[in-house]
Amino acid sequence: MPKRIVGMAVLSLAILAFFFYPRLVPEPAAIATDATFKQVVLDPPPLEADGQVLVSAGDFLPLAGGSADWYNGQGVLRGAGSARVVAGSPVATLNGEPRQLKVPPRLVGDKLYIPLQLALAVLGTSSSQGGSDLPLPPLRGSTGVHFRYYPVYDLQARYDPASGEIQGELLLAYQNPFLTPLRQLNFNLPANAPFGNGASLAVTRAVVNNRPVAVHFKGSRLEVPLPRALAPRETLSVVLSFKTVVPPGDMRLGRDGNLSTVSGWYPILAPPTEDTWAGVAGTAYGDPYFAGAAYYLVRLTLPSGYQVLASSRLTGRQERGEWTDWSFNSDQPVREFAFTAAPDWQFTTRQAGRVQLVVASRGEMAPAVLDVAARALEFFQKLYGPYPYSYLHIAFVPLDNLAGMEYPGLLLLSNRKPYNPAVVVHEVAHQWWYNLVGNDTRQAAWIDEGLAEYSTLLFYRHFDPGLYQAKLAEITQLAARTGAPINLPLEEYGSEQDYRQAVYNRGAMFWLELERMAGEEQLKEALAYVQRYYRYEIIPPRALLTIITYYGKLDSNNFSPFLRNK
Repeated sequence: MPKRIVGMAVLSLAILAFFFYPRLVPEPAAIATDATFKQVVLDPPPLEADGQVLVSAGDFLPLAGGSADWYNGQGVLRGAGSARVVAGSPVATLNGEPRQLKVPPRLVGDKLYIPLQLALAVLGTSSSQGGSDLPLPPLRGSTGVHFRYYPVYDLQARYDPASGEIQGELLLAYQNPFLTPLRQLNFNLPANAPFGNGASLAVTRAVVNNRPVAVHFKGSRLEVPLPRALAPRETLSVVLSFKTVVPPGDMRLGRDGNLSTVSGWYPILAPPTEDTWAGVAGTAYGDPYFAGAAYYLVRLTLPSGYQVLASSRLTGRQERGEWTDWSFNSDQPVREFAFTAAPDWQFTTRQAGRVQLVVASRGEMAPAVLDVAARALEFFQKLYGPYPYSYLHIAFVPLDNLAGMEYPGLLLLSNRKPYNPAVVVHEVAHQWWYNLVGNDTRQAAWIDEGLAEYSTLLFYRHFDPGLYQAKLAEITQLAARTGAPINLPLEEYGSEQDYRQAVYNRGAMFWLELERMAGEEQLKEALAYVQRYYRYEIIPPRALLTIITYYGKLDSNNFSPFLRNK
């Protein structure tokens, strides 16, 4: 994270302590002013045509008090003014006067998309400035829009690998991104779910804006009530003291001898879903929790002699007798913070553009891993967009049930399985599909896992056509073993084998079929747009399908063979 961001985070927390603690302010109205288009995320998503932005008329106009009606491709738009449009026609009438549009309105599924400039003109807030970052009218409503605000996690923790105990404190700076007030914050405690395999995470103290609060535990969920409602765009601070016990075992949260793999170890904000907050799924397989993106500042204290590799950039190391402090900074928003530690790592590094690649190994094939990771990093940047971090870390760890596991800027490879370069490619692809663009991995793992498998096939199609054909044949064979929809909740698959055949293998076939129907270039264009618009965000499945439908000129029925209740 740049110094100015760190400084702003510290300053904002100091300001919070001054302003919020002594005052009680009435709950404000859920209206947001002074916002620009690039500051918000719309649902349904905007689309692009010939350099112009299109928005869904029936969803965007009501956010600012307007309305839209259409039938048989003809629409009437109302706000401060009114307009009439016809899908496919570049001529509209605005307040009774003809108006030439740079791009015509169009129907995408059951929605009428109109130029953003026209929508703003109807609402009476048209701007003469160019580009897409236009000022928006005052926004209201409980759904359909949120701000691109990313919390700051300031984590300090002391970890004793011998006992497995972590004593930690989280200082969270959180700004309400929604147009409705919040009365509580919800945190997930992954260590307390089946994911933890016997781990435990106990929160011992909670403070909101310098006021102690009584929290409520519901299994792997922590509810933190707020002393008063948090208004839209308002900021608060939360302090949580916690203790985590990392169990013995070869898991994502476990310790094997003197090597520890530590993920899901601290309270992490539960992301919102359509009508609730997403919890942790009751499975040990798959990715049973997911998170919104945030900035991370982390200081870990471990026994001296241990080496640490983490999902952030190392910014400092200070030895203090028997203990050593390790400081990390995420640079940009990431989904979570995980780390691995051992006293006998061998580090191998390579520079790939502005990204430093680091492999932590104990005799494994580090140079070969660096070769594949560097090529995959370059390939996916050209395909999907820039990788914004200065680091990409890779560690060989004992994972009995997994060949690899992805975290932001940190890839874990199992040292219990034969080295497979395709696993490296798959995990690098996850830096785009899971980290940069997130999704609900409990309900829609077909997005990140299906796209990571599809991206791996694209990599080998480009670099090794023979191996591509072999992998394609293998995936096709495995996918044929199940007819299960690829978008079932994790629990409904019943077993890890059924989950993998549907989500990984059949999920890859889904993207290959879309490529066949839409065209390779059209699908690439759609996925590149997803990466631009939803970077650091969580994409709803319906939004992804809208974008694919639009760029690929597809019909929603094209998805039926793979998706249940699309």
